[in-house]
Amino acid sequence: MISFRYAKGVFDLTKWFLVAAFLIVIFNYFFVTAFFVSGPSMEPNLHDRAAVLVNRLVYRLHAPERGDLVVVRYPGDPNQTSYVKRVIGLPGETVTVSGGKVAINGRVLTESYLESGLITEPDGTRAVPVDQYFTMGDNRPLSSDSRFYGPVESRFVLGRVELTIWPFTLYPAVIY
Repeated sequence: MISFRYAKGVFDLTKWFLVAAFLIVIFNYFFVTAFFVSGPSMEPNLHDRAAVLVNRLVYRLHAPERGDLVVVRYPGDPNQTSYVKRVIGLPGETVTVSGGKVAINGRVLTESYLESGLITEPDGTRAVPVDQYFTMGDNRPLSSDSRFYGPVESRFVLGRVELTIWPFTLYPAVIY
């Protein structure tokens, strides 16, 4: 026979476990979530299968900035797969790729996060509509990004990468 005291202890433990699980789900959905990088498009800064912590709240408070690493959902993908990309062009800007370099409104972008000598192709110019962002991977030859599928609507930007959980590194500020 199970004692009342034992049953009450199990009930209390179960109750606290359910409350903790509920809070974790809410926190994960609205504030911070873990995300696993898939593929080489962000190398050498983020590698395939790296685990990153994504701030889901930040873009409810202010808009993405150039250089931010963001998790985006590509709307043309029937599986609604999410990708990590870097914000290059902001709403209302014109992004031009020419001679292996990226220019924003005619001014060449300094991209210190890219490997030395990396060439960005193909050449082209794209206006970024209001409420959309032009994103690119850091490993340009192996990245499917806004050069090919166009700018990403802000509603498909899920959050900003804050740090790499595995292997652990604090992501440095980007200079552009």
